[in-house]
Amino acid sequence: MAEFTFFVDADLYITYGAELPATEADLQDAGVRKVDIPNEYGADLGERIPVRVEGSIQGLRFYAALLGIRDEMQLEELNRVLNAAQARGENAIDE
Repeated sequence: MAEFTFFVDADLYITYGAELPATEADLQDAGVRKVDIPNEYGADLGERIPVRVEGSIQGLRFYAALLGIRDEMQLEELNRVLNAAQARGENAIDE
């Protein structure tokens, strides 16, 4: 398992965060095991909010695609985290 915190534009989060084009079963099948979406922000989300995701390498890539992450710095860091997880042998969905 790997864990990554995505920083999502608050406007996009409000618009799409609760309406991802995937069901819970889709997330589970892709290897996403846990999503921690903060609820303490209320209406004051600021510019970017953290969304912590735990899952397989494939699951984290799937979730990044669902969120439409295009920020080069986040994608670079995600790849670094996933490469480290793969080097540790943590690439299986059922871990």
